[in-house]
Amino acid sequence: ETGWPRGVAVDTRRTHILVTQTTGDLNTLERHGKVLVFEPDGTLVRTVGEGGAWWNFLSRQPVMEYPHHVTMNGDGDILVSDSDTHCVYVYNGDGQFLFQFGGEGSGEGQLKCPQGICTDRAGNIVVADW
Repeated sequence: ETGWPRGVAVDTRRTHILVTQTTGDLNTLERHGKVLVFEPDGTLVRTVGEGGAWWNFLSRQPVMEYPHHVTMNGDGDILVSDSDTHCVYVYNGDGQFLFQFGGEGSGEGQLKCPQGICTDRAGNIVVADW
């Protein structure tokens, strides 16, 4: 138990369960987010988006801080909304970072506090922004 809210999704192609997880100290605002991918029996398959700030700096990959919700698109990509970084992160089904979009603001392409996320059959990404 981490004390942080979690998002859950099911990968019906691979029968995996995806769970967002945030660790860190709420008081200092030092948080690290990731997505845990499990088999139905609870066996951990992989961790997505993990590496720590220093590793992510060296690899030039962005760091999730507070992933709220997770979903999968028709191609099997993993999409994660992060309310602290004001972004949506996209990884392929094997957990490799593909791209991110958003950024703090209320202008076109920006997000204030992305929450729920889903995709439609045409591949459009729908984000509930607070």
